[in-house]
Formats: sequence, structure tokens, C-alpha cells
Amino acid sequence: MKKLKNFINVLSTVLTFFPGLVYAQNFVLSISNIRDFIFYLVRLLSLLNPVLFSLAFVVFFWGLSKSILNSGNKDEIQKGREYMLWGIVALFVLISFRVLISFISSSIGLGNSTGVPLIRLFP
Repeated sequence: MKKLKNFINVLSTVLTFFPGLVYAQNFVLSISNIRDFIFYLVRLLSLLNPVLFSLAFVVFFWGLSKSILNSGNKDEIQKGREYMLWGIVALFVLISFRVLISFISSSIGLGNSTGVPLIRLFP
């Protein structure tokens, strides 16, 4: 329980300061109406989606490798299949989430705000 609490504390701290770290500038959150709030929420979730997608992909291939490398042990094969199943479920949920966020943002007029922001390399 203590590890989970520490993980949540670290995660919330990192997510609080993440935009300032990525853009290397001050991050001022100015929400004046519900549309601005939804815009910032969509942007945050859009930034987290590729990270979670990568983790789900790693979980799937972890299960695949576990099944292949332990092909003589039925218990390990079953554990590998469970990892693969959860990886596929997570990938499906994340793809559905991405489509839902795109649909909602285009429906309320935010435009194409679900893309990963580009950082200018040259002024």
C-alpha cells in the first residue's frame, strides 16, 4: 500500500510539472471557461496516450516471449498468454480512447488538437 501511495505521489508531481519540463518554459494554466478546461484535458490525455500505448505493446511482447521461452512449462505458458491477453485488451482500449478523444475534440470545435505538439528546433 505504501509503494502505491509513493507511486501516486511521484506520478502526480511529474504530471504537474510535465508541460514546463517538455517545453522548457513556464507553464501558466489559464482556464477561463469549460472549453479551455476540455482543451487542456484533451492535450494532457493525448500526451499520455503514446506512453500507455508503448507500455501495452511491451506487456504484449513480454507475454509472447514468456510463452516462447518457457514452452516446456504449462504454467508459464498460461502466464504468458494472460500477459498477451491483457496487452491486447489495453491496446484496444487505448485505440478506442484515441478515437473517442478525436471525435469529441472535433465535435466541440477544438480542431485537430489531439496530435503530439511539435517543438520548434530552429527559431
